[in-house]
Amino acid sequence: MTIATVISALTVLTGCTSNPARPTAPAVTASPARELSPAEQGRVDQAEQRLVQRCMVQEGFRYWVFPRVDADTFRAFTYRLVQDDVEWSREHGYGERLRQAFFKAKKRDRNLSYQKGLTPAERDRYTTALQGGRDTPMLSARLPSGGTVRSPGGGCMRFARSELYGDVEAFFQADKIATDLTGVYVPKVMRDPRFTGTLKAWSRCMRDLTGRDYADSDAARADVRKRTAGFGASQAQAIETDIAVADATCARRTSLRDIFSRLDREYGDPVRARYADEIATRNRTKLAALRRADRIGAHD
Repeated sequence: MTIATVISALTVLTGCTSNPARPTAPAVTASPARELSPAEQGRVDQAEQRLVQRCMVQEGFRYWVFPRVDADTFRAFTYRLVQDDVEWSREHGYGERLRQAFFKAKKRDRNLSYQKGLTPAERDRYTTALQGGRDTPMLSARLPSGGTVRSPGGGCMRFARSELYGDVEAFFQADKIATDLTGVYVPKVMRDPRFTGTLKAWSRCMRDLTGRDYADSDAARADVRKRTAGFGASQAQAIETDIAVADATCARRTSLRDIFSRLDREYGDPVRARYADEIATRNRTKLAALRRADRIGAHD
């Protein structure tokens, strides 16, 4: 597995520029809060969409809430350094079919066709209403692993986030910093001889089960994409499933997840301790947003 692939998969970054300085985060003194589960985060995301919808209607536009992403599709988009769930792999392979279905649904998003049907002037007003105009300041956070992530900071998106999260700027910074921490220590995990040695054992297991040489799961996935190009959906899924099941089986046999988890604690705990305030801010703010989201859902 390439370090860049793992880090980019574990952290979702957009608009990055080089700047490695540590940001100033809001101080936190209360006890730590837990992270949201994927299902809970889904409820918050849906509430945010409904708030955006209400705001856009008030601005004179129509807006459709995208259907909630189910647990399996969410998992298909959540890159796992070690995938050792054999049963899930047997049913979904590497999740390619789920990802493709999601992208097809996004192409049918009524918001896209609605925007295309607007006049250029109305389309510009729609964008301003949704995320702010050209002069609206961007939300920005400087990341521990280096770089800066930015996002539109105005319009109905800001209204929705402020309703859920309160201080939008403080939450954005804490959330992006906490999410980025894997980029600080995962490269060390992947260079550790305990990990690389176990990965070689995984590779030998894959050779025994598939007859193919794979240095890591990234290589296996890339081979699946190459081998299934041009095949029908059922044939492609069968090939993908065979390799994914072997991948998960070998991960279990070699205890690859256990090794990674142990190294994650060894290398990651000091980093998480350094950014404990940001993590606590992110988690507590999300828990508060969940309570607000459930009230919004109860009133719909």
